[in-house]
Amino acid sequence: MTLTAPMALGLAGCGKPAPSVREQEAAQTASVATLSGWDRLFGAPQETIGAINQAGFALNKYSLANEDDFSPQGQIYVSTGQPRMFSNSNAAKPNTTSVAVTGKTAAAIDTVAYTLTLTDPVDATTARMRLAQTVGEFLGRFKIKASPDLLRAIRLGQPLDAAPAKVAIVPSTNGAPERIDVTFTRSPATNPANNKTQG
Repeated sequence: MTLTAPMALGLAGCGKPAPSVREQEAAQTASVATLSGWDRLFGAPQETIGAINQAGFALNKYSLANEDDFSPQGQIYVSTGQPRMFSNSNAAKPNTTSVAVTGKTAAAIDTVAYTLTLTDPVDATTARMRLAQTVGEFLGRFKIKASPDLLRAIRLGQPLDAAPAKVAIVPSTNGAPERIDVTFTRSPATNPANNKTQG
């Protein structure tokens, strides 16, 4: 016990101690409170994941990916969950929708991607309508009004590129089913670290 006190004093004398995890979380919470709309969607990862999970996707914690999953650009943070069935439950291969959240840092999200896999063509129209509804409700939780063009593109299965939203149609090839990818991408200007209200 007598050896620990001098050691602690020595460490304290090295400079200001690093903030604790609780202090870091408090600072993050305070900075997120100043954000709204798209800034909040991309700048509050756990809040965004919570909003997605209200639709039953069961995304896990936003955390550093395994080393094997690193992108060529470097480390990535990810959150993925369970696909949801967007089809008749009696279908042999029901349509499913999954969501993935990715980013380069723990403090912000770069992309939120919804993927509808159309393995049941009979219920494809219903599945697209449910995806449009799910996306609209997700954006609404951040007080973002989904554009009619975005919702129409999802419902009709048509491509759209209207930043920060993009709808991509991936046709069925080599036995792989058709997919509809709806991706929201943070622009470089939408960066919580650059928010002027932060200290």
